[in-house]
Amino acid sequence: MKHLFKATKMGWAKEKEGIWFDSDDFTADEAKKEFKEYQGTTNRGYPYTGYEYNGQKYHDVTYLGEFEDDELPHNNTELLDILLKSTKDKK
Repeated sequence: MKHLFKATKMGWAKEKEGIWFDSDDFTADEAKKEFKEYQGTTNRGYPYTGYEYNGQKYHDVTYLGEFEDDELPHNNTELLDILLKSTKDKK
């Protein structure tokens, strides 16, 4: 099992990246704490809060949930399919 996060890299391209943590090594809270919060200022002087993990800076980080190793989604469509399937399985 893996905890999966989606993060938006700093920059104008708004590139998204999936980052996962092995559930055997991290709880969801421990994994969230791996993203270090920092305060920055834009070129126009506006303050913002960013996140850094493994040397990469991000605008935002979203926890998507815990997934089986062979069911990690690779895009939003796959994520929605997995979430819909799990909702149907619970009924």
